[in-house]
Amino acid sequence: MKKINRTYVMGIICLALAAWIFFQTNTITVRLVSNEPGPKFFTYISAAGIAIFAVLSMIFDGPKESKEGSKPYLDKAGWIRLAIIMAEAVVFILAMQYIGFWFTSMLGMFMFILTLKGDKKINYVFAILLCVALGSICYFGFVYGFHIPLPKGELWNTLGINMI
Repeated sequence: MKKINRTYVMGIICLALAAWIFFQTNTITVRLVSNEPGPKFFTYISAAGIAIFAVLSMIFDGPKESKEGSKPYLDKAGWIRLAIIMAEAVVFILAMQYIGFWFTSMLGMFMFILTLKGDKKINYVFAILLCVALGSICYFGFVYGFHIPLPKGELWNTLGINMI
């Protein structure tokens, strides 16, 4: 009997998750007062992204894995890095209320880049510029493009600084 490739197992799980998200999104009631996309739009995009990348992963990563043998999915260093990423995510969520989404998104992305780079060398100037650009695009896109308020930060309110 042939051993099932773990990439295919994770791909199937992700496809099932995407299908569940699509199904659950249909239960959201929408009362649109304008021609804006509405709350269903982003969940459909997320589910489609999960499905697309699961299929791409199964196509491009599946055959290679059988050559690797029976390597563990996460070794000890991988579990430690996963725990660090989860802790960073919790700090990101908590910091968002105190220093605001804009700064937290830039700092959080930089911390995630440092954690995920492992032993690889990165260009720190490029990483900082990428974090500033993506954090600013997200913040201003939601606040001014979609008119969705994001946390501005209690710290700035306490100091009397009016954030954008």
